[in-house]
Parts: sequence; C-alpha cells; structure tokens
Amino acid sequence: MTSVIPEASTATPNPTDQRTSSSPVLSRTFTVTAKDTREELSFVCMPGCIIDHQRIDCGSPTTPAEVCCWTETNGDVSLPIDEAGFDKRVLCARIEVVPFAASMPGRLPHAQVEIVEDHYIEDLDPDALGVVITVLSERLTALRRTHADLVRVRAEYIERVRIEADVDQILAAITTPAAGVQA
Repeated sequence: MTSVIPEASTATPNPTDQRTSSSPVLSRTFTVTAKDTREELSFVCMPGCIIDHQRIDCGSPTTPAEVCCWTETNGDVSLPIDEAGFDKRVLCARIEVVPFAASMPGRLPHAQVEIVEDHYIEDLDPDALGVVITVLSERLTALRRTHADLVRVRAEYIERVRIEADVDQILAAITTPAAGVQA
C-alpha cells in the first residue's frame, strides 16, 4: 500500500488563521479518480486542513482510502527517552478525516495522538523530574486546545457535508422532470 505524504498548501489558511478569521470559510470540494475503478469521487475538505489536495490527490488516479485531511500538529516537543539521550516526540496530536475510510468513524474528524509507548524516562533527579512535569503540563494544555478544535471542526465539517447534500438534493430536484411533465 502506497502512503500519501502530506505537504502544506500555501492556499490553505492554517488552523489559527481560521479560528481568528471573522469571515466564513468557504467549503472546499475536490474530486479524485479512483485508481482501480477510474470512478470519480467527490469529497468535502475539512476546515483547517493543510493538505494540498489539488496537487497531491487530484493530479493523478489515487486509492480513495489514502485521501485524508489533517491539521497541523499541536506542536513538536521532545524529551530524552534513553540513556543515549535520543530525543523522542511526546504527546503530539492533530485532527484528521479520511473521507473514503472503510469505517464511518474515520470519515468524521478525529484526533491522532502520538504517544511514546513502552519507553521510560529513568533515573530522574528532582530537577529533571520537574522539567518532565513542566513539559507534560504544556503538552496537556496543547491537547486541550486540540480537543476544543476537534469539537469545533467536527461540527463545521458535519454542517458542510449536510449543506453539500442539501444542495445536491435541490439540484437533482430542479433538473429532474416531474412525473407527467414533458421536457
């Protein structure tokens, strides 16, 4: 399975810009071509998404399940995890949606939290433990911001998808002749 490597889009405002903007953010809808069936599939991009879908997903046929939207991470913080002093990222999160996911939960905005599992920070003196506590406290604050963003983005996304569905139904009703009426 090929992985899609996301790259930031200069056309997409970052999540902070979208939170502080007073103007409504327009819905971005994209169409991709399924690699295996050549079927054209449309999706609504998630608010705050940093992926350049036009370049990455729409430029050539793709595997629909690999199309995803995601926000910037809530920051990169690292701690020395082992005796060699190698730093590892801890408690980083982002919001993601996979429009063509096999399961419905993946199709709604959800958080991806990067946790360093099965690694221990050992032999901490009181000062070092204080540093770890400070860093983890800062990461907890960042996770709380991500949670608030997730609640907001999920509500906006569901509303955008609902509006898109309503527009599609209205257009279908307008362009479909009524029974007994000749065109």
